[in-house]
Amino acid sequence: MNWFRNFMYGRYGRLDKVNIAVFIVYLALAVIRVILSIVFRVSGIMMPIGTQGFVSRIVFSVLFGLEMACLIIFILRFFSKNIAKRTEENRKFTEWTYRFRDPNSFRNKRRQARREGKELFKCPVCKKTIRVPRGRGRIEITCPNCKERFVRKT
Repeated sequence: MNWFRNFMYGRYGRLDKVNIAVFIVYLALAVIRVILSIVFRVSGIMMPIGTQGFVSRIVFSVLFGLEMACLIIFILRFFSKNIAKRTEENRKFTEWTYRFRDPNSFRNKRRQARREGKELFKCPVCKKTIRVPRGRGRIEITCPNCKERFVRKT
């Protein structure tokens, strides 16, 4: 195992978010190719006579090429010696994907409130978010917006 440690010395060797995303795309393409292969066999499109066999061969070739490209990118990034560039790529990818995640979602707000010792509930009538202290048992909550009263466990 010492030879592998020596080989990996000075290499990136991390499963960062970019490598994970590339590997997930690789797996998705592989699953799509297997599903299409089953569909083509069942429907009889795989017949070598005529244009249907030609179309299926092109589809499988393109999918296989994309799979191999993803695998090669994954391996090259993993064994790269340019650590600064890989780290910068991961930072940019993380920033790019951050806009698809909603930092103001109810789930993220609930997680933040729990860290602060609070619990979040939505009013059943007006859907306003209400913050109450945690660990008080069953309490009656009055919505400040519509004055609706409801009981929840904190």
